[in-house]
Amino acid sequence: MDVQFRFRGLEPSLYLKEHARRRLEFQLAPFSHEVRSVYVTLTDVNGPKGGLDMKCLVTVRSRHLATIAVEELAADAYAAIDVAIARAARAVARRLGRRHDQARRAAGGYRAASSGFDLPVS
Repeated sequence: MDVQFRFRGLEPSLYLKEHARRRLEFQLAPFSHEVRSVYVTLTDVNGPKGGLDMKCLVTVRSRHLATIAVEELAADAYAAIDVAIARAARAVARRLGRRHDQARRAAGGYRAASSGFDLPVS
């Protein structure tokens, strides 16, 4: 998985990069076979004014899925990174789950039973 960082309006930080890299490895490890690259962009929206001004944009590019982009705004860069990466991982899981379900349905993996419930075909 290729990871690239961009910093806008703040100095590049090795600590922020390493923190984001650890979070990505932890959150996206189950999907490492699908994820091709991740771009993490950190932006200081308001400059030195303070408030909810750290924006983290996580863009995940995959082999078989459309690009996933998640943006999070927080007062702290670490919090913005944590939440954005967790949301991106959930989005990847959802899309992979949908893709898996669609492939199973297309292959005829389920059939309707007389009780009205879907049962797996043996």
